[in-house]
Amino acid sequence: MARNSLLGATIMLTALAVMLTWPQALHLGTAVPDHDDPFFSMWRLGWIAHVLPRDVGHLFDGNIFYPHRGTLAYSDATLLEGLIGAPLLWAHVNLVLVYNVLLLAGIVSLGVGMFVLVRHLTHDADAALISAAIFTVAPYRIEHFMHLELQWTVWMPLTFWAVHRVFEKASLRFGISVGLLLSLQLLSCVYYGVFLGMIVAALIVLLAASQPRVARAALVPLFVGGLVTAVVAAAYGVPYVESARVVGTRDPAETARYSAQISSYLAAPDQNWLWGWTAFQFEGNERRLFPGVVAVLLAACAVLSKARRRLVCIYLALTLLAIELSLGLNGTVYRWLYAHAWALQGFRAPARFGILAVCALSVLAGFGFEYLKRRIPAPRMLFIVVLVAIGLEGGSAPLRLMEVPRREPDVYTFLKESPATNTASVVIEFPIDSGFNPLYMFWSTRHWRPLVNGYSGYTPRDYDETMRRLRTFPDKASIARLAELNVRHILVHEHYYTHRERTALLLAIARSPDLISVGEYRDWIGTTQVFERKPAVLYAP
Repeated sequence: MARNSLLGATIMLTALAVMLTWPQALHLGTAVPDHDDPFFSMWRLGWIAHVLPRDVGHLFDGNIFYPHRGTLAYSDATLLEGLIGAPLLWAHVNLVLVYNVLLLAGIVSLGVGMFVLVRHLTHDADAALISAAIFTVAPYRIEHFMHLELQWTVWMPLTFWAVHRVFEKASLRFGISVGLLLSLQLLSCVYYGVFLGMIVAALIVLLAASQPRVARAALVPLFVGGLVTAVVAAAYGVPYVESARVVGTRDPAETARYSAQISSYLAAPDQNWLWGWTAFQFEGNERRLFPGVVAVLLAACAVLSKARRRLVCIYLALTLLAIELSLGLNGTVYRWLYAHAWALQGFRAPARFGILAVCALSVLAGFGFEYLKRRIPAPRMLFIVVLVAIGLEGGSAPLRLMEVPRREPDVYTFLKESPATNTASVVIEFPIDSGFNPLYMFWSTRHWRPLVNGYSGYTPRDYDETMRRLRTFPDKASIARLAELNVRHILVHEHYYTHRERTALLLAIARSPDLISVGEYRDWIGTTQVFERKPAVLYAP
C-alpha cells in the first residue's frame, strides 16, 4: 500500500501506536494503564452511555459525590469520546475494550491529522509521515498514557489545516470547518479546546499579517467559524459554570505547581528508553515535556533553510508562543491572561500547552525533513533512518498495565438486583480513602446506584467534611451523617484493612443498633460485608 495515501499512512501510524503502547494491544479487553484515571474514564464512558437513552437532561448528573448534581462537570466530561463509545456499550461490548479502543484510536487519529496538515503544506507525503510520527510518539503521549482525553488531539492539526484552507480559498465551507473542528476539540477535551482556540487565534493573526491581500476575504468565513465555536462553547460551558459555583476555581498555588518551566522541555517520562534518566527533574506527570532531539534538529533545519520562510516563521512563532503559555504562572503571557480571564482560573495545568508546542514543532520538523530530502542523494534511506530514530526516541515499552477482573463481583450483582425500596438507595463503600474511589466508581457501572464516594478533578466543598465524619464509622456522628445522606447500603471491603482493623470495625458494627448485616459477598479482590441502616432510621420522616 502506497504510504502517500491516507490509508497507507493510517496503517503505518497504527503500527507506531501499537509499538509505542506495547503490550496494550495484547490486552485490549482485560487491562488498562496502571493508574486511577483509566477507571475514572471508564466510569465517564459508562455514565454517558447509561444516561443518554434514559434521561439526557441529567447527562451531567453523575452518580458520584451524592447528593451533589452536575458531578460529570467536576472534570472533563470527555463527551465526544462518550458519544463515540456509547453505541458499542449499548451493544454490550466490554467497557475495558471500548476504553482501550478509544485510547488507541485517539493516538492513531492524531497522527493522521498531522499527516493531512503537513502533506497539504508541503505536498510531500514523506515529510508528512515524519511529522505525523513525531506527533504520534512524542514522549508527551506516554507521560499522559493514562489520560484518555489528553490523547485526543487529532483536531489540532486538522483545525490548522482548515484555517490554511480559509486563507487559500476564502470559502465559507472551510470557515465553518474551522468552527466545527475547534468545537470537536472542545468536546474531546475542554483543556485542549480552550488552549487550541488561543493558538488558532494567533495563527489567524500571523497568516493575516503575512498575507494582507487575502486576509480581508478570509474575514467573513472565519467570523462564521468563530460563531459556530461560540455557540457550542456556550452550550457546553453551562454545566461547568454551574459546577464552579459548587466547587470554586483552582487555587493559584496549585496552578503554579502545574505550570511548566523551561527545563521541563529537557525532561522526559521515566519510562522512555533513551531519555528516561531526565525525569528526575520533576515529579508528577505534567511537567515532563521533552519533544525529542530528532524533532528539534529537523525543526532547526527548517529554520536555517531559506525554503518556505513565511510558514516556517509562523510555526516557529506558534511553537514559542505555546512554550511561553505552558509556563503558566511562571511565565508572562499566561499570568496576565490568568488575571484577566475568569475561565482560565478553572484550569489546573497550563503545562498542557506543551502538546501544542509539540504540534507546531512537528510541522516545523516536516519542513526540515523536506529541506534535507531535496539535498541528500538517498532520500529513501534518509526517510528510513529518521523514522527509526523517531521510534527509538519515543520508545517506552513495555508499559505498566493493570488487569481488570472480567467477572462482575457478586456484591455488585447484589446491588444491581436488590430492589430500590426508596428513591435514592444510596451506597457508600469503605475504606473511604480517595485511592479506592476510582475502583468504586468503575464498579458502580454495574448497578448505577447513587454513590457517596467520588473521584474527579474537583470535589464538592462539603465532601472533605463528610469524609472526616465518616472516618470514625460506626460511631453516632458518622451514622448521623449517613442518615443525612439517606444512605441505605454500606459496603466494607475487608481486603483493604489489616486483620486488627477489620476485627475492630466489624465488632463495632455488630454492636451498633443502627445497622443490619445483609450478607457477605465476593468483590474483585476478596470479601465484602454489606450492611443496611435499619428501616426505622432510614425512613423516619
